[in-house]
Amino acid sequence: MLEDVNDEIPLFTEREQETVLEGEPIGTKVTQVNAIDKDGTFPNNQVYYYIVDSPRNEGKEFFEINLQSGEIFTKTVFDREKKGAYALEVEARDGAPSARPNSNGPNSESDE
Repeated sequence: MLEDVNDEIPLFTEREQETVLEGEPIGTKVTQVNAIDKDGTFPNNQVYYYIVDSPRNEGKEFFEINLQSGEIFTKTVFDREKKGAYALEVEARDGAPSARPNSNGPNSESDE
């Protein structure tokens, strides 16, 4: 019997720039990111989405992401006069430890 090994990483299908109208309520859907993992079986091909927690990820305080769907929502009411644009770095991880050499934890890719 052959088993699928977790040797593929999830890859984002596109990189996006989206617009949010100022004054929209908290919880407004901004966009939905999507990543595909070419591994053949669960949990190796199950993709989970995270907002990267790093000092350079300026959008992490202003947006939240649905772990399973990749939908991104606002966490604040935006005012264009205060700031006109935010960069948000999102990471896609699969659901199992990586079988790739020199890897710790699930396979992942970041998208900014």
